Amino acid sequence: MNTNMVASELGVSAKTVQRWVKQLNLPAERNELGHYSFTAEDVKVLKSVQKQISEGTAIQDIHVPPSAKKRTGFLVQKTNGNTERRMEQLEQKLDTLLQQKQDENELLARIGELERQLKHKADEGVSYQLLQHRREIDDILADLQLLTTQMKEFTAQAIPETAAASEKTKTRKKPLMSLFKFQT
Repeated sequence: MNTNMVASELGVSAKTVQRWVKQLNLPAERNELGHYSFTAEDVKVLKSVQKQISEGTAIQDIHVPPSAKKRTGFLVQKTNGNTERRMEQLEQKLDTLLQQKQDENELLARIGELERQLKHKADEGVSYQLLQHRREIDDILADLQLLTTQMKEFTAQAIPETAAASEKTKTRKKPLMSLFKFQT
């Protein structure tokens, strides 16, 4: 019989049957998967335990029939200290791996956040540079328009006749004569 069958026969939960077996150190076979397997004699012992509990006996004061305790070779799969130690080592390695996986996930999340912040900063820098370039272009365009306007005004002005005539009538002194001018 398996644990669920015994539990339904006794009218208790499977966890209660498992707890009685463990706390009272009752003999119970285990299969290769670690599940309990009970014989008819085991069920009688469990019924005795149930009767004592229903009469108000504390779990530590329950009397288990001696014949049941003296059975040998009752466990199908015995564990030795080496197997238990190996199981503990494997559990420790599993805990370590789970912790590393959690740390890795935290690091990946942090890296993702840093990449997002870096991209945001880069976008801000590019936006600032574009605005600066836009201002410089606007300033250059304003200067160019001012120069264009001034050129148009300058070319539109008429040159006065007297200034033009005076430039035509001006004669240049001969350089050689000016050197000897003080002698004459």
